[in-house]
Amino acid sequence: MSLDPFFPLGIVDPVVTPHALYGEMAGSAEDRLVAYRALFEDRLSTEAVQRLRDCTNGGFVLGSPRFERHIAAMVGRRTWKGSPGRPPKDEGDGEQGELAV
Repeated sequence: MSLDPFFPLGIVDPVVTPHALYGEMAGSAEDRLVAYRALFEDRLSTEAVQRLRDCTNGGFVLGSPRFERHIAAMVGRRTWKGSPGRPPKDEGDGEQGELAV
């Protein structure tokens, strides 16, 4: 169930219990309504929305490279989008090695 109509429109429903932080936004219900609506006045850029989608859909971390490395070390895997395709071959002497049988 979406809570969209409850907080921005000020609809009271006995089933919906506001979080304590919502109650701390302002002293009166009217001031809370104004403060809650103000949270959504600024729109995200198209690029920011696309980055959020890419990170969410790919299971990647959204943050600075330092933060990405920190989280990667914690979870033991890469947490940023990699380059598509296979890694490039080593530029050895160009000759194919023999298989060990």
